[in-house]
Amino acid sequence: MSNPLSSIIINRDDHCVSRKNISSAALKVLYRLHDKGFKAYLAGGAVRDLILNIQPNDFDIVTNATPLEIKKIFKNCRIVGRRFTLAHIFFKGEIIETSTFRAPITKKNSNKKNTQIMTANDGLVVRDNLFGTPEEDALRRDFTVNALFYDPINFTIIDYANGLNDVKLKKIKTIGSPQRRFIEDPVRMIRAVRFASTLSFNIDKKDFHTIKKNAYLIQNVSSSRMYDEMQKLFFSGSSNEMYKILEESNLLKYIFVDFYKWVNEDSKRLNWINSSLNQLDKWINAGLKVDAPLLFALIFGEYHETMIEKKIDNNKNTFDLTRRVINDHLNSICSQIRIPKTIIYQVCDIMTYQIRFKKMNPKQSSRIAQSTGFINAFLYLKFSSKILLRNENVLYYWQEIRNDNSLKTTSKKIGSQKRITKRFKK
Repeated sequence: MSNPLSSIIINRDDHCVSRKNISSAALKVLYRLHDKGFKAYLAGGAVRDLILNIQPNDFDIVTNATPLEIKKIFKNCRIVGRRFTLAHIFFKGEIIETSTFRAPITKKNSNKKNTQIMTANDGLVVRDNLFGTPEEDALRRDFTVNALFYDPINFTIIDYANGLNDVKLKKIKTIGSPQRRFIEDPVRMIRAVRFASTLSFNIDKKDFHTIKKNAYLIQNVSSSRMYDEMQKLFFSGSSNEMYKILEESNLLKYIFVDFYKWVNEDSKRLNWINSSLNQLDKWINAGLKVDAPLLFALIFGEYHETMIEKKIDNNKNTFDLTRRVINDHLNSICSQIRIPKTIIYQVCDIMTYQIRFKKMNPKQSSRIAQSTGFINAFLYLKFSSKILLRNENVLYYWQEIRNDNSLKTTSKKIGSQKRITKRFKK
């Protein structure tokens, strides 16, 4: 890690961060900690986003109070985490994550006798609860743009890592040695991609070269953590740009091994990927909710269909074959990304619905259209029909069924409202 830098203090008149844009819950935590005699700052991505006039999704706080001290102050607090011990302070509809200032990891404090720090033989940090100063905490963070603090008492921004300048330059840059930082936590490589794509920033050239060289390290990350990171990437609203950076950085071939090989066998297959990610981004940026089963069904759709076609046999049940092929593929991914079994089951449902759709049986259509998995399966049908120019008559049929069911539902509600009105009149 680089030598400590002198902090730069940006006064209220020289920045655009306003308390009006900060969560009231976060402000309560900040002021309460100050009232109890502790230092407490708004930290990381929230400060970065506020400077960029983006409303943050989360408001994280750093303090010199330990997790146990935080718990004593807030009854609505729960201590979580093993790798990093944190305090989650619960408010209605919001959780304020509060962490204690941490010290940098050095060879001196990462020895086997230190129970607060634990590293694997390859340098991967598996436990880190060594507390430090605000400056140490800032300089041990991943990227300069995430090392900014906001002090709510005097309304200043504290910059220890020249992060404000990198925000202006639209640059994602690691603090200290990128080689060491990515070995400590390979997820930082994925975070660099996510920040670059969502903020329309560029990754520092040296950092990007280091990511390409160390992309294989992503295989060391726990599969459950990778699942969380994948959702953040694909549900970011800029997944198309993100996919390109993942590919350019060599990360993609270590995340989706077989799928990556299949895509690269034929450049035309990128059309499905680009189109599905564009559609995903449109839905998310329009404020529509997209769940994980539809996400995986869309991304792997053409791949799954190709694998199924290769194994089709007239003597075999296409319905069962479809479920087996998809189940086998998604389970093979679980060693790298632990996709929950319920999600895998629902992806199988989406694809087997495509077989049901083609039958267009009037006796069963209404029941199918009212089933739990229908909407996701219908959205897949609509997307695949448009991209592959197929099944137009099937899509039209189910669109009519869906519209008819919507009318029936509406008329039932109106009828119910009329009956209620009559009762009140009596």
